[in-house]
This record gives sequence, C-alpha cells and structure tokens, in this order.
Amino acid sequence: MLDTIFGANPDLKRVQSRCARGLFRVGISANAATILAAVTGIASGLAFATAHVTFAIAALAISAAFDALDGTIARECAAASPLGGVLDLSADRIVEACVIVGIAWRDPALYFPALVLVATWYVNITIFLAVGAVLEGPSAKLIEYPPGILERTEAIIFFIVLGLLEATSITRPIAPMLCYAIAVLEIVTGAQRLLFGLRMLRPQ
Repeated sequence: MLDTIFGANPDLKRVQSRCARGLFRVGISANAATILAAVTGIASGLAFATAHVTFAIAALAISAAFDALDGTIARECAAASPLGGVLDLSADRIVEACVIVGIAWRDPALYFPALVLVATWYVNITIFLAVGAVLEGPSAKLIEYPPGILERTEAIIFFIVLGLLEATSITRPIAPMLCYAIAVLEIVTGAQRLLFGLRMLRPQ
C-alpha cells in the first residue's frame, strides 16, 4: 500500500531519480545495487541474531534504500533486463528470510508465530508469481502485480518494529501478537491479488 502511495508522489519520484543517477555516476549499476541490498540485508539478519539491534536496523534501512533504487537505475540509467528482475525478486526473499530468522533466533516464544508468518509469505508469493506470470504483458518490471495492503515498505517497517519489540523483555511478549497480525494481513493481501487475477482471467 505504501509503495503505491510513495510511487505516485512526484516529489519522492524526483528524489529517487536523483539518487539513482548519483549512484550510477559513481559506478553502481542496477545489479550491483541489488547485490548490495542483499548483502546489507543479510548483515541485518545476522545483527538481529546477535542482539546488535541498532546496527541491524541501520543495515536494513540501507538494504531498503538500495532495493528502492535498483529498478530506477535500470529504467533511467541503463536498460531494465529480465536478469535484473530475477536478481531483485530473489534478493528480496533472501533478505526477508534472513531478517525474520535473525529476529526470532534468540526467542523460542517467537518460533511458531514466525513460522505461521513465513507460511503466509509462502502462499502470498506463490499467488504473486502465478498471477503476475499469467497476466504478463509489456512492462519495465519483471512481474506486474496489483497493489495490496502489504508491500515491501510495510515489510521493512514490520521488521524494524518486531526487532525493537524483541530488544527488551518488557515488550517482547507483544512480538508474537504482531507476527499473527501481519500474517492475517498477508492472507488478506494474497486474497486481494488472487481475486484480481481471477477477475482478469475470467472469460468476458
């Protein structure tokens, strides 16, 4: 939802474009930005697992910034490619997996809620890929998909909040409830995208 809102803001798009062009000028290609997003995201997961929360959040923010800019670099400074799209989708899933494992690593009470949440991710990404593949058309993106309640920005915010909740014993009991709440929203998002796909594929 927030990705769609931010993407429609011309001021934010101009800032994003300037940052992307600046990175390209110093030699950072779209694929390099994607790899940097993955590396810093993995570092974030390791930092969460070792209770270095401040570093983890900083690394996650850097990862999110590179992830937000790699596509813009490809579209405005070079040429978007299927390889870049595959790298981007793969890097996003790697970061998400590392960060949720890192946050849950030190708290057994979070194991099952995190597992439930990851299960909803599994179903949601399957719907996302299936609907995007069958509705494939001319686009700068590898896969086009309808907006939903939860998108990439919401995931980053969730990780930061979950990591902060896990950082202190007072707020730690709230963390499982947050996982379940996000799992419900993931189910709703998956249903939105599935219904969109069914409507588009229904014979006229």
